[in-house]
Formats: sequence, C-alpha cells, structure tokens
Amino acid sequence: MDLTANKKIFQLNAHTPRAVTAYRCETNFVRTECLVPFLNKPYFDSLCENGCPNYGSKWSCPPYAPDYKQFVKKYEYIYVFLLSIELEQLAYIRQQYLKVRAANTILKSRIDKALRSAMEENEYYISSGSCRLCKSCRKKADLPCAHPERMTYSFEAMGIDASLLAENLFQRELLWYREKQLPAYTSAVAGLLTNDKNENTKVVDALRKLS
Repeated sequence: MDLTANKKIFQLNAHTPRAVTAYRCETNFVRTECLVPFLNKPYFDSLCENGCPNYGSKWSCPPYAPDYKQFVKKYEYIYVFLLSIELEQLAYIRQQYLKVRAANTILKSRIDKALRSAMEENEYYISSGSCRLCKSCRKKADLPCAHPERMTYSFEAMGIDASLLAENLFQRELLWYREKQLPAYTSAVAGLLTNDKNENTKVVDALRKLS
C-alpha cells in the first residue's frame, strides 16, 4: 500500500512580532488502521515513566492516555499534518536551543488552533503535544479533568511512533536538538480523526487565516 498517495504540501507564513517565518505544511489522508503498524504503547509509556518528571501528572499523558487502536475505533479516516520550519530563518535569535523552542511554539500553537477551529462535531483532533487547555492540569491535585470533552492526546501519548509515521506518510525525517547541535529544521505532528471520506483543506485554510 502506498501511504504517500494522498500527500500534499503547502507553503505558509507565520507573522510574529519579530519576523515573518515561512513554514511547510504537509498533509496526508489515510484510513485510521494504516497507523496501527506504528503503534507500540508499552514502549512509549515506559519512556515517559522513566524519562519525564511529569509522568502521571497530566490526564492527557501516560499512563492515562488511551491506546490509539482502541481510541480510533469509531473513526474511519485520519488527516495527518506535519509542519516544519527551517531554523536558519531564526538568525535573529542568538541561542541555538531558543531557536528550536521558538519554532516549536510557532508550529504547535498554530496547528492546535487550526485543528480546534476546523474540527466539526463528530471529529476529534490529535494534538502536537500534551493537552494545553489548562495552565495546570487538575490531575496534579487528584481532581477530574476540567474539560474532558475538549481534552486532547498526542500521537506519542497514544503509543504511535511519530518518527515512523513521518517517514512512512511523508518520507520526512524528524530531527531533534541533541548535544547542542542545531538541526536543519524542527517539526510538529498532529492529526484529525473523521468519518468524512471527502478529503478537504479546511485545516490548511484555518492555518492561512492565522498567518
């Protein structure tokens, strides 16, 4: 099966107080079952447990996040979005790591806003990171989620290997900041679950409105 058959690429701009930053939005439209081969929830849960100081303190993260295969049973299709920024554009930021943080903030805030605004009643979006609806998750106080109907999960929280997903759906490698080495670009991955078989560009259109 060719998982890249429905791949599309859009070039967009993000206007910030410091500059106009160009970014790339790649989209793909596949059946939800196509992502199951990238699922390994025990492995990603263990990474979170052993490597994240906030493990167990957010309702949207392991060990509370659902398994992807179980969660998507009522959805037939998924749009997957891969947004990337070439970091050489951020030359006005001196510190290397701060370039990555700034770029990630641009990408994650935009894709989450676009997905939330474009999502229809019977759809659900997979966020580019842990749920950010509340400044502090109520799990830290052992209280129920304040917005259970709006809380979102990331691919990784549900056990999906985002690196394998990017390689197979977009033929694109996810790069990371390691050992003080600045990668050529940084990326954000998100998704929209739906039963609408008619592919459209409503999320990309929402991104354009945010520019």
